[in-house]
Amino acid sequence: MANKSDKNKFSQYLKIHQKGETDYLTFCKHCAETGIEKWIVNLDKMTWIYYDKAGNEIVIEKVPTL
Repeated sequence: MANKSDKNKFSQYLKIHQKGETDYLTFCKHCAETGIEKWIVNLDKMTWIYYDKAGNEIVIEKVPTL
């Protein structure tokens, strides 16, 4: 896992994954490559929050609704 996060590169990988162009394992590898340690889904706020190793919020996005 990268020690420093790369928000721009992660955002690019996230968009690719959301289009269905990568599988879950590839997405996890991309997260590690760009310093994303974990993500949390908050169903009350309907958000995904992606964190780096230091616990910093790197990307926050809304869960899409129909």
